[in-house]
Amino acid sequence: MCLESLNFLASDKLYAGILHFLTCIEVPLHAFGAYLIVVKTPNKMKMVKASMLLLQLVGASVDIFMSFLTTPVLNLPACSGYPLGFSLLLGIPTSVLVYMGISFVGVIGVTVLLFFENRYHQLINRSSGGRSWKRILYVLFHYALSATFIAPSFLNIPSVDQGKVHTFEKIPCIPRDIPSRPGYFVLATDNLLVCLCISIMLLFVGVQWAFFVASIFRYLSNTVSHSQTTTRLQRQFFIAMCIQLLIPLAVIVFPAAFVVFAIRYDYYNQAANNIAMAAIATHGVFTTLTMIIVHKPYRQATLSVLRGKSE
Repeated sequence: MCLESLNFLASDKLYAGILHFLTCIEVPLHAFGAYLIVVKTPNKMKMVKASMLLLQLVGASVDIFMSFLTTPVLNLPACSGYPLGFSLLLGIPTSVLVYMGISFVGVIGVTVLLFFENRYHQLINRSSGGRSWKRILYVLFHYALSATFIAPSFLNIPSVDQGKVHTFEKIPCIPRDIPSRPGYFVLATDNLLVCLCISIMLLFVGVQWAFFVASIFRYLSNTVSHSQTTTRLQRQFFIAMCIQLLIPLAVIVFPAAFVVFAIRYDYYNQAANNIAMAAIATHGVFTTLTMIIVHKPYRQATLSVLRGKSE
């Protein structure tokens, strides 16, 4: 099913301009966020400092990859598209960019999972978890999985000609020049394997998220520390981290739901495709802004900078 797109929203020029404008916002914002974590993290938060910095760096990397390096145009419901970013000048194959982009989804999920897993060990097992060889294997396994879960989808990539024929069969109303644009790439002529790989990865990580978040919530709800202040601060920090991670996650969920809808119902609307990808590219921005707002030390440091005062 095709829907006539609003030409200005479906325009490559406007879409690329929006994502490049985002780059100008993202770079200083992410640098400032990293500065806050490194310099302004108080002693009471020092046990989570490294984990928060890793979350910040992963979010920044994904944003810059999306908005500057690749600027990907996705032609749903076909698993196809082409880049508009700096990668064209570098000559990076689109297949490599697609593999990296999908893997980044897994890396984000695993990094969030490992944050809660580490916090689980700190609170419940009274351990940082970093010295255990079992945890080292656990971390290595999950990051290896995030880098390889999509690999089966790349075992049967169609030829250029097959990909073009498939595109026109899947999207009869697509402009005839699109499959001939630089870097155009078709991942698969059957979306089932791609969706299956992504679904299994999300389910595997999501179940663990639920376990660790529920375990920490139950522990903080039922445990009273010798210091009421410590208990209150632990609960406040846990709630703040949940907000920090869930709000940006919502930014991804809605575009991802549209992607599933478009593939499932063979729905083509290039304007909606562009909006969905631009929304995903703002993930790291929302992560950093939420971090600054919900954590008091970072919020106070930011207000001091805005007022021109030094702490």
